[in-house]
Amino acid sequence: MNTARINYVAAGAFVAVMLVVGMVAIALLTGRTGATDDYYSVYKNITGVKFGTQILYEGYPIGQVEKVTPIAKDGTMLFRVDYTVQEGWQIPDDSVARIGASGLLSAITINLDAGTSPVAYKPNTQVVGREASDLFSVMSEMAGEVTSIAENDIRPLLATIKQTAEAFAVTVNTVGALVDEDGSRAVKTFAKLTDDLNARLPRIAENVDTSAANFAGLSKDLADTQDKLNKLLEVSESMVGENRDPVRKSIEDLKHVTDSLARHIDSVNQNVEGTARNMFEFSREIRQNPGLLLSGTTPQDNSGKTTK
Repeated sequence: MNTARINYVAAGAFVAVMLVVGMVAIALLTGRTGATDDYYSVYKNITGVKFGTQILYEGYPIGQVEKVTPIAKDGTMLFRVDYTVQEGWQIPDDSVARIGASGLLSAITINLDAGTSPVAYKPNTQVVGREASDLFSVMSEMAGEVTSIAENDIRPLLATIKQTAEAFAVTVNTVGALVDEDGSRAVKTFAKLTDDLNARLPRIAENVDTSAANFAGLSKDLADTQDKLNKLLEVSESMVGENRDPVRKSIEDLKHVTDSLARHIDSVNQNVEGTARNMFEFSREIRQNPGLLLSGTTPQDNSGKTTK
């Protein structure tokens, strides 16, 4: 009987010890093993931030997020993030609490970028917050800018070019009709065509001015897009540095695609050379007999004789 009681006492003590060890482990994992100081930061966007998000000081874990509170201010929504850090931890008052992730697949954290001020923040005060740089948001904004350029600048320019091409086609058709008539009628019609062109010139000049204005706006939009591309390159450079192996794999895939294109470049060159020879033959015929543009030549039948 005494042996059974001893066994019960030993089992109970073991369970109690395990409970204490478990509680200590949970406290260590949550970073709440001692006294803490409270701070808070305000953000416009807190994607990925929630209760338990780690607080890092230059990459070293010192606390966690305790609460996130939405705040409506001047028609916009802000978010107050309250967090605790180890008691007595000195945070320079020019430090910045930046939301971010150490890698592409890493968890979101709030990293305190240490400042250089000798004065530290006091507990229960606000630390300046800074949102994370979002590569996809920058790309989406740039795509919107490109769409705006296409709608407001390139499309009117293409419409102007189309109108000019249609006017040129009408002129060519008129000249072709003149070729089939006698010389007297051709002269009269050419005179009429000249008058028509003179009447069209002011509108053509106006279209050219409009195109120039569109090009000026396009240049300004491209300059703004260049600034956004610079920001995108800065974010991309940071991501490439942190994800070197995936980038290297992408470069290897790109090399494979380039090698495939190189294997087919000979056939492309042959087609380009054939087109160039045809254009050379065409220009040579025109130089020898410019009248071919107006009169043309009589087609030949299969026997090589000219048909009437």
